[in-house]
Amino acid sequence: MSGKTLYACVGPRRTFEPPMRSVAITLSGIVAAPIDRVFDLLTDPHRAPDWLPGCQSVRVNGSPGRKGERWHLRVRTPFRLADLQIEILEYTPPTGFAWHEIVPRSGSKTYFKLGFQGGTTGVMMKHVWTPPSFSAWLKGVWFRRRKLGRQFDGALQNFRKILGR
Repeated sequence: MSGKTLYACVGPRRTFEPPMRSVAITLSGIVAAPIDRVFDLLTDPHRAPDWLPGCQSVRVNGSPGRKGERWHLRVRTPFRLADLQIEILEYTPPTGFAWHEIVPRSGSKTYFKLGFQGGTTGVMMKHVWTPPSFSAWLKGVWFRRRKLGRQFDGALQNFRKILGR
């Protein structure tokens, strides 16, 4: 050898995982009802089966509609019934409401922003998902289970039907 010292790398084995970026989808529409009525319907857990497409029932832990409250939803998917758990992140009457899913898609957040527009209410929904790994991101791209555009449109139609009475 020529007198050079070679150093071996000692330590944990590193794997390549690129940083995961959040995937965000924003949708909006208008409901011909006052903002306070839309907010009350949106935040009442017992009325969620009336407006949330696929929702069969809701059980609540905590005080209704408050930050930190957990909802246990029974939702019909195309092939089976599924149980979802969500926790309320934001409760700001009458303009903001948000939750994040605990089970099964942790890292999935849904935000609703309501805006006064004369005699109508503007409804904006933003869905943000941060995949926990590259494989989760890949599965999310290949097997999109959620058709958010259809789900949001169904919710808007239900708001209009219920609040138009």
